[in-house]
Amino acid sequence: MTAPPDEGHGWGMKDTDLDRDIALALRLADAAGAAIRPFFRSGLTADRKPDASPVTLADQAAEEAMRAILAAEVPEDTVIGEEMGSTPGSSGRSWVLDPIDGTTGFLAGRPLFGTLIALVVEGFPVLGVIDQPILGERWLGVIGRPTT
Repeated sequence: MTAPPDEGHGWGMKDTDLDRDIALALRLADAAGAAIRPFFRSGLTADRKPDASPVTLADQAAEEAMRAILAAEVPEDTVIGEEMGSTPGSSGRSWVLDPIDGTTGFLAGRPLFGTLIALVVEGFPVLGVIDQPILGERWLGVIGRPTT
């Protein structure tokens, strides 16, 4: 018995491509979480966010860890820091990284200390991960897949 062919999702993506990108996004979240945790252990607060605050330092450490992985594994992809306000072009693949930024974000009534990772292909969001490593919660949203 042969496996069915990969289902296409537009933008030239197949299920195997999506599986690879999901695995990469989850590895990015793990790397960001590992960078963030030591700052929380040191009494991280997010009331204000001056340039040298623990929040900013944790944010920078998380983004650096994610950018290093992306540069090694998908150097042809664009990497955008901060949130989706930085709109990528209509072609190609872009990874949008927004580590912690725990000043105003809330998810299910709790402060959002974690990481947003989104993959945008040809201008369309294809997958997104919100990871809260301190709370042990993760949300993964993928086109054509169940949300867990």
